[in-house]
Amino acid sequence: MTKKSFLAGWLISYVVGIPVAMVHELAGMFLGIIIGSLLAASKKGGGAIGFLTAPWIYLSPYIIPLLLNYLQGNLQLFALIILVAYSFLDIFILIITIIAIITGIIFGYIGLRIAKRS
Repeated sequence: MTKKSFLAGWLISYVVGIPVAMVHELAGMFLGIIIGSLLAASKKGGGAIGFLTAPWIYLSPYIIPLLLNYLQGNLQLFALIILVAYSFLDIFILIITIIAIITGIIFGYIGLRIAKRS
């Protein structure tokens, strides 16, 4: 794994995951993590991508409308921070993050094996 492959996998997981998450949260999260981990092509990179991107992708249908309300002036910054921070403390989000780390490690290993064959 290089820095470039990790950063590319990290960014592509957001680019792929967030639009799909607007339709279905779990599908978007898993699709983004799988593609990002395959691109990162390492177990450590896949686990890190799963850990860093899973909560943000899963909560994007909730966070993006809040950000739009803040930018329109309907919501204060403190209220935005409290609402977003509280949503990350949910036990379901922690379980989803653990599952995403495991998924990232598995698909990072698969990506590493594919990269070694080429």
